[in-house]
Amino acid sequence: KLAEAGSLPVVSETIDRSRLWRALTPQMFRFGALKQALSLCLERGQAITDESSAMEFSGNMPVLVEGRPDNLKITVPSDLALAEFILGRQ
Repeated sequence: KLAEAGSLPVVSETIDRSRLWRALTPQMFRFGALKQALSLCLERGQAITDESSAMEFSGNMPVLVEGRPDNLKITVPSDLALAEFILGRQ
């Protein structure tokens, strides 16, 4: 379930997942275009969540590419343990 909450920690709306994509890393863009997009965001004080949001803000339309759910981002030690488990089963 994907839900949206308001100011209270209760579900205000259930989101239809049929048109949603999960963003994975790495995200890939041409260096010059990404640099220009990031500079524009800094110049205008635009908050961004990742490279893709900077590209969107600057008028670009990132292309969606289907990924795999086992494409993990290693951020904390437990991510590494999960990756080792998955690799051990392949």
